[in-house]
Amino acid sequence: MNDQEHFDCVIVGAGVAGLACAKVLHENKINFTVLEKDSSPGGRIKTDLVDDFQLDHGFQVLQTGYSDISKYLDLDSLDLASFPAGVGVRYNGRFHIVADPRHHVQYLYSTVASSIGTLGDRIRLFRLALSVCRRPMEDIFNQPEEKTIDFLKLKGFSERFIQSFFTPFFAGACLDRCMTSSSRVLKYLIRLFALGDAALPAGGMVAIPQQLASVIPQKSVQYNTRVAELRNGRVSLADGRIIRTKKIVVATHQPDLCDLLQIKKPKTSVSEACLYFSSEWLPPFNNPFLLLNGENQGPINNIAFPSMVSPHYAPVGKTLIAIVVLDEALLNRDDLEDLVRIQCAEWFGAAVDDWEHIKTYRIYHALPDQSPPTENPYLMPEPVSEGIMACGEHKSLPGLQWALMSGATAGKGIVKDLTAS
Repeated sequence: MNDQEHFDCVIVGAGVAGLACAKVLHENKINFTVLEKDSSPGGRIKTDLVDDFQLDHGFQVLQTGYSDISKYLDLDSLDLASFPAGVGVRYNGRFHIVADPRHHVQYLYSTVASSIGTLGDRIRLFRLALSVCRRPMEDIFNQPEEKTIDFLKLKGFSERFIQSFFTPFFAGACLDRCMTSSSRVLKYLIRLFALGDAALPAGGMVAIPQQLASVIPQKSVQYNTRVAELRNGRVSLADGRIIRTKKIVVATHQPDLCDLLQIKKPKTSVSEACLYFSSEWLPPFNNPFLLLNGENQGPINNIAFPSMVSPHYAPVGKTLIAIVVLDEALLNRDDLEDLVRIQCAEWFGAAVDDWEHIKTYRIYHALPDQSPPTENPYLMPEPVSEGIMACGEHKSLPGLQWALMSGATAGKGIVKDLTAS
């Protein structure tokens, strides 16, 4: 290989944003290459196969409620299986099922009568969902924003409902137990859950970047390739190679992007731990609801049973249990598994003694902080410089849909610039 390579565009990062950008360039016959430091595509979206269990790196789902998701993904080929339209909330020593009566009429009474909030709280939640579903998604990002906790109080939700329902729900979705993230984030999350499903691909979440990568020529992606330095028109690699190019798109997560572009990291990252267990035990519900810790005590924020949603996640006769911990003070503790087991035993009894620990993922940049002011993901961000632009979280929002949209938008901008020159 020559010491110098030449491409019209270089994309740094083969996460979903970089792959969406590459797909657009490929469709428009632009000469490009993708540089990925790992050995496979996906970025933060990865799935390990351990003893026939599919372990996503952190509990993740694909939300089908995004209005444009089918523009970027072939949902049918992903063989999606959906979680029930509701949650089980642990509160006052027992679980309360809060479910969408359109899908689970049998839980209508428990949803209305549950002690986790008042009837007024449920009416307010219904009205909020109705208001965000009536108008296009992009309207949310043209509205005023504030911290989610302030927004909920302003809307009249009771403190009990905020603490027992919204806090673990919001923390499960964007890892923010303090609810300081933007009210815009809450609004689009409510819209997603009202209009679509939280689903799992049969092949694990990694099936999403794999599908994107499958439509790009294999020779166009260079894995195990680390970028050392970026300049206009030039990419220097850690192995000493130099790549000359007209355009550069940085599609890494925010910490790496800031390091490569030598810019200040504007916001902090939020972390999580995800502990996976296996068992022959089944939870005491007819439906595999996502379980939320509405008591706000102990290490657990939420528990999911992925194999009860999609049987591909576990061997026959086994249940895969995914437990999310958000307290950063606990992430590096050697006894984290023990602390989680103690709380699970309080919830489920002696059956927990037979749970087998499979693996724990400690993810220190799970998401960037999403406190206001947030960016409008429907707007094209300004280029970093004449020849460098960024996509993904940078000047957008974290999340699968926003990453896909950001990458595709960046690709269209590159095509426009190159074909006009």
